[in-house]
Amino acid sequence: MTTLYMQSGVLIVGAGPTGLTLANLLGQADITTIILDRKASTVAEPRAVSIDDESLRTMQAIGLADEVLRDVVPGYGVHYFDRPGGHCFGKVEPTSTAYGFPKRNAFRQPLFEATLRKGMDRFASLTQCFNHELLSFTQDEQRVVAQVRNAAGEQITISADYLIACDGGRSPVRKQLGVAMVGSSFQSRWLVVDTDQDDDPFWQTRVYCDARRPIVEVPGPHKTRRFELMLRPDESDEQMLDDAKLRELLRPFRDDKPTSVVRKTVYTFHARVAERWNVGRVFLAGDAAHLTPPYAGQGMNSGIRDAHNLGWKLIQVLRSGMHPSVLDTYEQERRGHAWALIQLALNLGVVMAPASALRARLISGLFRVIGHIPPLRDYFLQMRFKPKPRFTQGLVVSSSITAPFRTGEMFPQPTLEDSEGRDCKLDDLIGDGFALIQCGRAQSNALDQLQHPLWAALGARQIIVEPGDAPASVAQQGGPSILRDRHNALPAAFFESRAIIVLRPDRYIAALFDCHDEMHVADSLQALFNPQPVASATPFALAAEALR
Repeated sequence: MTTLYMQSGVLIVGAGPTGLTLANLLGQADITTIILDRKASTVAEPRAVSIDDESLRTMQAIGLADEVLRDVVPGYGVHYFDRPGGHCFGKVEPTSTAYGFPKRNAFRQPLFEATLRKGMDRFASLTQCFNHELLSFTQDEQRVVAQVRNAAGEQITISADYLIACDGGRSPVRKQLGVAMVGSSFQSRWLVVDTDQDDDPFWQTRVYCDARRPIVEVPGPHKTRRFELMLRPDESDEQMLDDAKLRELLRPFRDDKPTSVVRKTVYTFHARVAERWNVGRVFLAGDAAHLTPPYAGQGMNSGIRDAHNLGWKLIQVLRSGMHPSVLDTYEQERRGHAWALIQLALNLGVVMAPASALRARLISGLFRVIGHIPPLRDYFLQMRFKPKPRFTQGLVVSSSITAPFRTGEMFPQPTLEDSEGRDCKLDDLIGDGFALIQCGRAQSNALDQLQHPLWAALGARQIIVEPGDAPASVAQQGGPSILRDRHNALPAAFFESRAIIVLRPDRYIAALFDCHDEMHVADSLQALFNPQPVASATPFALAAEALR
């Protein structure tokens, strides 16, 4: 048997949305990366159908937002009905674009994955290995060595600094590590039917909270539509997948019109989290780390959050010399939010799939009451019930600064005006690294007074955001970029705080400080990014040396 040898900084196992997103992030940073998958290509059948604002912001970060949005129905909501053809008792129609994109968007996973795969072609540092199967792997303190077989039956030995398992809910990598899935005992069987050539113009999701058979109907791009129907324990897969049975089940929605079915399958949904997300140099991400019921549309989106969180940290360790211990904060930061979204999905499941007719009537009655109470109505309409991630541990430093935003939160993405009068989204102006953002007018420039060498080690872009009513300031050559909030997207308290915000590459706030507290905050971040002296002359080692 022929044995081939390959080396890489990162080996990604699994070319689904999580793995493909991670590969694009690493490729953008010129990190040598191999991504492998047993399949011949990306998926051809529909799977996930909802992509949120945070995931689209990550697509923007990897330079693919415009391409992804071509196959997206933006800004759809959810209408709740008591039964097919019945009364609509509640609506969720979010209009906020705080992160630069609508909160809920319909898409089709095959188109999405194809876009991500094509995006990988931009990077010479990426090697795509479809039709490749991971057989086994070993690791030590320095490397992970994987044994892989390709379609020709050849065995390949791949040596990598890190292995990232994005290989799904039944993850072979997780099983080889001996890591169990823990959490809820929840499981539920659903018949999923995907159609195309759809002629229904209604573009909101319909949820039929009927105790006899809960049903979810999701519109998609390019005249596609999905029907999800909950199955009873006495209904077999074979019985429910029969064509005649499908016509019967879809008759309340399609009458007797022909329906173009492109996929039909039965899923058993679970609510589980891996008991640990890494062993040594091997990390779990996406469904390999957590399984989320579909009721909140957050399973795939949680995986993309994993990819962005882990991806920027891998880049900093492999390219910029951050200490490998920063990778330990991946699970620390992501686990709690992943579980919060699983709990949200379980709670929504109580609404979408009521256990009895009495419970269904109580739920619909409660929503009718909420509709007459504006604060509660808006809470649901704008999806404020969705848990936002906030890191209180990890690569963040707490602050006593009073500001409308807090350490550990994702910073919003307003559209701002640059010095030439052009409107630009904030992330496009920042780029793919760290940023220092000053709240307030350029005349009180505090960024020029910063002295800690960490800011140069981070390569942090310096930005001043002025209020929209401020006279336009002129940026000095080599000085901070000056942007104006002409559309009043940011609260007045943002400008009154006069704080400086340290923004991470994943757009989370690492720290808030003023000039008086700079050294303490920067020293604290330095200790997180590089807690031990390193032999190589990395930017972080040089920054530490400059303080001695």
